[in-house]
Amino acid sequence: MTTLIPHSSEAPTQVGVPRPRVSDRVRRNAALTAERLGPGRYLAIEDGGDVVVIAVGEGSLRVGRGLGADVVLEDRSVSRRHAVITCRGGEVVLLDDRSLNGVWVNDERVRQATLRDGDAVALGDVQMRFLSVG
Repeated sequence: MTTLIPHSSEAPTQVGVPRPRVSDRVRRNAALTAERLGPGRYLAIEDGGDVVVIAVGEGSLRVGRGLGADVVLEDRSVSRRHAVITCRGGEVVLLDDRSLNGVWVNDERVRQATLRDGDAVALGDVQMRFLSVG
């Protein structure tokens, strides 16, 4: 009886490994932020087996699948223009930007929400957490 061993190029691909969801551009900027993580407000995005940390500044961040977004999430469950994160009166506010799958904060669908430290945020199937480091 002959046993066939597949050539390395014919070996099956890994199944069950999560595909990265955060664009390479966002990952590069996040790596720079993580090196000097200090007091501030951040989004920690679950990305495959990693967590990507994005600084939330004083302006607005557009989050979505479209290339025009500040934070590009490469996941089909995320709309091209999914959400906007903005600062209002010293608070961080998350706004749904007419997304199809909605914006969820702590398992509740919202049109807008003021984010607090530790809030769980979901945009489509992408999970993240809001962090406020004092």
